[in-house]
Amino acid sequence: MDDATLRSEHHFFALGIDVGKDSLELALLTPQNELRKKSVRNSASGFKVLMNWLNRWAGPVEGDPASPGVRACLEASGGYEEAAALFLHEQGVYVSVVNPRQTKSYAGVRLQRSKTDPADAALLARYCQREEPPAWEPPTEAERRLRQLTRGLQSLKDERDRTRNKRNRAENETVTAALDAVLDTLSDQIGTLERRIETYVAQNAELKRQTDLLVTIPGIGSQTAATVLAELGDVTRFESARAVAAFAGLTPSHHSSGTSVRRRTRLSKLGNWRLRKALFFPAMVAMRHNEVVRTFAGRLLDRGKAKMAVVGASMRKLLHICYGVLRNGQAFNPSLHIAS
Repeated sequence: MDDATLRSEHHFFALGIDVGKDSLELALLTPQNELRKKSVRNSASGFKVLMNWLNRWAGPVEGDPASPGVRACLEASGGYEEAAALFLHEQGVYVSVVNPRQTKSYAGVRLQRSKTDPADAALLARYCQREEPPAWEPPTEAERRLRQLTRGLQSLKDERDRTRNKRNRAENETVTAALDAVLDTLSDQIGTLERRIETYVAQNAELKRQTDLLVTIPGIGSQTAATVLAELGDVTRFESARAVAAFAGLTPSHHSSGTSVRRRTRLSKLGNWRLRKALFFPAMVAMRHNEVVRTFAGRLLDRGKAKMAVVGASMRKLLHICYGVLRNGQAFNPSLHIAS
């Protein structure tokens, strides 16, 4: 089916938004394949300009049954997209937030060579029109707050690791002393934020209930539990444990062609990298101390699987267990997971 046939089947305006820290590049694709572009601030005032612009070119976005409607598509960009996505959602716009790897693959299919913000916005509009990605579900206020805290904590830890690497490479005593002082400050800030997260969870009845369930899983501590809850949100929106694994990018990706090409199976990584990162070390612990994960990993090792492939599979198994515990509302019971 060619692009012209596909376009004739769409009856909505596709809005691609390339998100930057300070600005939004907009590309509005009409059902007739006409493209209009604009740039606005990534702020409350910019969102109002965006909405006025949409109403001008696409007609009333909500409340008019005869209106073709607008579908907006944004890439996940480290949280910079969330305010714009939430604003559009509240205005009645159908919003999709997609993984950048998906649109990168789409750009490759279209042989797009230009890499500019306006070009990316136009690509997102065409991706939205052709693929019709699923609607984004905004987090609750509690989830949003917890996500801000856990992502802030991860940023501090990443900065600590970078500073530690610099310190280890430093050869000048003055530089070493300065970096040691920075590390002390970062450690204090990390400790403060960890305590703040624990207090926030303890003061929210639902978050506390879910955290109490998760920490019954060997390998999952309170901080990992907070990240899992912050990044997953409401687990009932996932149809299965496999869907949760796909959301985290923990499903295996196979590469083969005919009889000659057989590449090693890898994780797809088309998902939430923060969730994957949060599960890496807990999976290593679970491979030693969680009987379900330990047995599962042992079977894979006995079959000759590579160590890192087994770690990735153990991360997936651990996430499956988290999903089951949260979905069923019951503490970890090895007998319910040992055969899965």
